[in-house]
Amino acid sequence: MSSEFKTLLKILNYLDRETVDKINKLSEEEKKVLEYFLQNISVGNLVALRELKAFYRVNDPRTIIRKLIDMGLIDQGYGCYNLSRVLREAFLKMLLQHMKT
Repeated sequence: MSSEFKTLLKILNYLDRETVDKINKLSEEEKKVLEYFLQNISVGNLVALRELKAFYRVNDPRTIIRKLIDMGLIDQGYGCYNLSRVLREAFLKMLLQHMKT
């Protein structure tokens, strides 16, 4: 996995094998989108689509987001997309571990 996905690389150590396998099978664009949500946790639908196109150069963010929702990596709220509970919990564990060191 590319060093472009810094947060994604770090969080893998805090996830179960099944989730790690799902993430490892993602395409580069799908990993970009997941990295975006690891950086932002929760984002309004329109903002996410605009930023992913403009700043991350993702061609079809809506389709990728839908796939990540179906895989259980992202949740859809009312007018927003959120990092899934599993990833939020792993992210918190990672942050707490880094605070201890």
